[in-house]
Amino acid sequence: MNNNNFDESRVISKYPVIVIGAGLGGLGAACQLVLRGEKVLLLEKHNVPGGFATSFVRGRFEFEGALHELSDIGTKNNRGSLYRFLEKLGIVPNKLEFIQVPEFYRSLFSDGYDVTIPLGMEEYTNKLIELFPSEKRGIEEFMEMCKAVLAGIIFIASKGGKFSPQNMLKEHPWIPRISGLTLSELYKKFFKDEKLMAVISQLWGYIGLPPSRTNAYTYIAMLIFYLNWGAAFPIGRSHSLSTSMVQAFEELGGEIRYNALVDRILVENGKVSGVKLLNGSVYLCKAVISNVNPICTTMKMLPQDIVPDSYKKMIYAPEIGPSGFSVYIGLNASYKDLGFTAHETFINDLYDTNKAFENFRKLEPPKYMVAACYNHIYEDISPPGTTQLVLTTLQMGKLWQNIAPDQYFHLKDKIADGMVSLIEDTICPEIRDYIEVAVAATPLTYYRYSKNIEGAIYGTTQDVTNGPLLRLKSRGAIPGLYQVGAWTNFGGGFSTTLLSGRIGAGLYLGDKIKGRI
Repeated sequence: MNNNNFDESRVISKYPVIVIGAGLGGLGAACQLVLRGEKVLLLEKHNVPGGFATSFVRGRFEFEGALHELSDIGTKNNRGSLYRFLEKLGIVPNKLEFIQVPEFYRSLFSDGYDVTIPLGMEEYTNKLIELFPSEKRGIEEFMEMCKAVLAGIIFIASKGGKFSPQNMLKEHPWIPRISGLTLSELYKKFFKDEKLMAVISQLWGYIGLPPSRTNAYTYIAMLIFYLNWGAAFPIGRSHSLSTSMVQAFEELGGEIRYNALVDRILVENGKVSGVKLLNGSVYLCKAVISNVNPICTTMKMLPQDIVPDSYKKMIYAPEIGPSGFSVYIGLNASYKDLGFTAHETFINDLYDTNKAFENFRKLEPPKYMVAACYNHIYEDISPPGTTQLVLTTLQMGKLWQNIAPDQYFHLKDKIADGMVSLIEDTICPEIRDYIEVAVAATPLTYYRYSKNIEGAIYGTTQDVTNGPLLRLKSRGAIPGLYQVGAWTNFGGGFSTTLLSGRIGAGLYLGDKIKGRI
């Protein structure tokens, strides 16, 4: 039952709670804890915080690593819950500012269909009706459903997650009603026009599954958050978000150690008792909040004889979600001259999202991707007269696991070239003439950086059987262990991952009050 065979002389110190990993889930947990006056140690294996919330430099460009836009910031007059959390930490408005994205997204299809969708409840509704007048009634009813879901989410938040299923069914029936549906099944209750469904579904890559498999509640919650609070991007890139959270964490009394790779979670009498680093250093504690994916946390960091079989089934049952393939491009021309008219442009080679998704299972250029032109909202993100463009699609990480080293770069270049060709065919025919820097990241890149299984960027798939109400919760395999991050609670994405950390911290605090720790 124990694995405390460590050198007592290597014990550095003792803390009530230790957080493993300074990714967004870990940062959300650590900051929530210090706000409540807890003494916390945060251990990070890299020399910088943030996980995927980071940036890197190539040539004269500093590229945003992963963030496209945040959905829960809002404005000073309409603050989202993430903004309010950052406000409590003392981060906004003085230490970190956000830029509002002026439009929702632009959609381009191979047949020449080109439309830009606005943000805002009323603006979004009116635009859809303008584009699809024959679907006016369905669009209006669809939006009423979305507003009802938002009211239910606000109700859940107001109750701190403590509510009865009967109360939810009575007061906010749309949430349980759509939680068991795919997005496609939900659409059929409102729409007939396939093109309308394709336009509304453009954010499906943010979830990682096509509408035929996407959990309807997951997608509608994301959609309505964007429409109600808009989309925002932090000045200084996502790295400024993670570093400002670390600064607030330390100012509130938290401690962080970098280059601190946790090798084992120590156990005594079946409960968490500390952690041992790869270098042999030991930190004792009564609780651990792990931002490391649950499979690795459970199967590699704990002694196997204490992990219940029921928990193993919970972490292995869901399918591993997709990884990403990104091409980071620095262009020596202005985005205005190149034809990029929106921050987010979704490029579709076909309307059939199922076929686009199946292409993610092949080592081929994508049929669907998003082009993020950051200068459209953030002029100073690259040198004057230049443009920072990031092309992103999804791919299954397993595809890359057995590729021979001499084939790796050939395949990477082939797919990256195909993604640039999509830009040539739809937005800017002469884009290659202006490329100054181009760097590609494959699922192996995502794996090497995050150590997520198969390089998964959203954790497990967010389908009907693994939506927010059924997804793995924060309580870990043994007493005193909590899981946070994209693999738990509300799934992948920056805002939801931060929220997952806060949920895990709240669970720990509740257990502490009740004497369970």
